[in-house]
Amino acid sequence: MTKETLRVDTRGLLIREDPLPAPEGPWSTTDILDYGVSEHPEKIALQHQEVAISWFELESRVSLVAGWLLSQGCSNGCRVVVQLSNSTIPVEIFLATQRLGAIWVGANSNLSQDETEWILQDCDASLFITEQNYVSKSCKTIVIKSHEADWIDLFNSAGEEPKREINPYSPAAIAYTSGTSGHPKGAVHSQHNLLWPGVSSRSLYPPTANERTGTALSLTVLNILVIGPLFSLMRGTTSVILNPSPAAEMAEQIRNAEVNNLLLVPTQAYDLVHSAAVKSEDLSSLDRVVIGASHTPQELRDEWQTKFGFPCTVGYGLSEAPSGVTRLRHERKSVSNGAGHALDPLEIRIFDEDGKEVPTGEVGEICISPRKEGLWREVWSPMLGYWGKPKETMEALRGNMLHTGDIGSKDEDNHLTIVGRLSDLVVRGGANIYPAEVERVLLSFSSITEAAVIGVPDERLGERVCAAIIVQEDFDIPELPAQLNKQLAHYKVPEEIKTVTSLPRNAMGKVDREKLKQLFL
Repeated sequence: MTKETLRVDTRGLLIREDPLPAPEGPWSTTDILDYGVSEHPEKIALQHQEVAISWFELESRVSLVAGWLLSQGCSNGCRVVVQLSNSTIPVEIFLATQRLGAIWVGANSNLSQDETEWILQDCDASLFITEQNYVSKSCKTIVIKSHEADWIDLFNSAGEEPKREINPYSPAAIAYTSGTSGHPKGAVHSQHNLLWPGVSSRSLYPPTANERTGTALSLTVLNILVIGPLFSLMRGTTSVILNPSPAAEMAEQIRNAEVNNLLLVPTQAYDLVHSAAVKSEDLSSLDRVVIGASHTPQELRDEWQTKFGFPCTVGYGLSEAPSGVTRLRHERKSVSNGAGHALDPLEIRIFDEDGKEVPTGEVGEICISPRKEGLWREVWSPMLGYWGKPKETMEALRGNMLHTGDIGSKDEDNHLTIVGRLSDLVVRGGANIYPAEVERVLLSFSSITEAAVIGVPDERLGERVCAAIIVQEDFDIPELPAQLNKQLAHYKVPEEIKTVTSLPRNAMGKVDREKLKQLFL
């Protein structure tokens, strides 16, 4: 499919043939609870602190929440924006919207009122559910309390809503990207899209009898919802919802809830590794840890293995996929700083700026397409498009592939290594500089705990290289450029280096490079 043949609808979403169904069910998020209810109805499906909900009870609650949403004017195709802190409630609301054919939209609780209002207006929301003291100017707002008793009273106010026939290929959820410039874009996904990470994981990581997957990131970020609670429910296991918190408190939550499978971002993993208050035995319940969302330096992987006695599993993913698309497979050849191999339903290909696929080992844009043969042939599909942005949709999905905007390479074993973002690329005097390369060298100094490299406008060079670092007190900053010159080409060495107490980050833990630029302007 070429760019010229693409067609979009009035919402800016791609008009295309439906992908093939997954090789095993369920085939829609509407039916996601069926297996657990039939096989082990009394087993815990969802837990947050003292609230533990069985599969049978969750099925009943979701039916009641769907009835409550219907009474509030929610119906097929309506956008329901949810801005709540972590608990079982966001998950219950999500599952209920899917039964109604509504479109779930997450708004992180850390967003300002202006940022939240922009999302509400951009998706033309019908309903805004929040615990914030904020009433939207553009749609109906329901302020709820996250206390279990209050929540039960609220959804019990309406009758149950039975499941209805839902098209699994129609819009089901919107993930607003963390865009570093301008406004974020809303990546739209179908129920079909949201299922494949959980379904495909069953062969890669077969479920265990007592599997308890902990999610310590905001559930109003859609891909966290997908690879957290939905991942667990698709596997018929228990989802344990944790509160984002400092390392010592995080370790306590993991220990108390007996979590054995955990999802983290690199900053959380770093804090657990370097916190003197967290001991190896504090995480003894863990069998597996997946670290994603941004690059995980090899040094951090090694430190995790040394402190906790087992390897972490790293991966790569993006909101448009949605969620993870690669995983490190420990039975295969290890690659320093690598991001792993493609998951079974998809293929990863690398293209140059002219749209030609590059040879093994060469760097280019990472593009994702469905597997062309085998069990998962033509099952995977990327987002349906960006809500209300037809031009951006056609650009991202041209050639029947998802163009990620990320730069990387593959080796002879198809192991993916991430180099950086096309948008982060620094062009200094005509030379391309990948921030990730410079950051890795900076982080090789034991006294530098975090680093971010950016390009700042320069009248002569186009851009100059700048870096923000977090250091320990005894580090000799004036000597750093000379040390960097021993490991990097001169033009790659940052011309300005500033120490900071923290790096600005978005809800996914990624550095907000646009905000960081303000330090150097």
